[in-house]
Amino acid sequence: MKLLVKGLGQVLFSIVGGAVSPSTNGGNMSTLIANPGYAVVVQEDYFDLAGMTQREKTLFFKTVSIQEPYNPSIEGGHTGDDIREAIVLTTTPIPSDQLLTEYALGPGLFNSTTSWSQLVYYRFRNCVRTTDQGSTAILPTLSQNSMGSAYPTASDRVYIYRFIQANNADQTAQFTSILVPGCQVVLGADVKEEPEFQYLYRLMRSYELQQSHDED
Repeated sequence: MKLLVKGLGQVLFSIVGGAVSPSTNGGNMSTLIANPGYAVVVQEDYFDLAGMTQREKTLFFKTVSIQEPYNPSIEGGHTGDDIREAIVLTTTPIPSDQLLTEYALGPGLFNSTTSWSQLVYYRFRNCVRTTDQGSTAILPTLSQNSMGSAYPTASDRVYIYRFIQANNADQTAQFTSILVPGCQVVLGADVKEEPEFQYLYRLMRSYELQQSHDED
């Protein structure tokens, strides 16, 4: 089994001029929304599988895990301040003008731009400040859900999106900062040869799905 690993940087949310302002210590991050009540960012990366496809191999996913050293931490703030994090792995890219819509709908679900068969893995978690925490605290996980098809692919990339939303629950008691740690996205997969007709069909399907999205 091959092990593929990709790291994403930490994200810091702070209050600047009354608005929630995000920053990162490295990597490709875009701010989708930044206002006094909340901010949404997305980090983007991908696994390059070109060497596999050149050898006419198919990738069969075995395991997917998101490794994080600790939960998000908060300075100041109020009960109900929270972080929402969605990590998405797909075999086709999400158009840049659809990122916010995709995050809101949930990839692989009704009306999203990503079909369930393209969705390798999706994990959503919510970490919320509680009433019994001091001014500096680690945000406990309130809920966590995951889904995905892990459907085999002949695509030359697996795309990674990490959406993070920071919410300021009370404008009169704004948090000073929320730090979301970096993470490792880990794929365990087997690379195998398929019968030619199956491989050609999978390759054609991967090609068709990427034609309307590929921005290279």
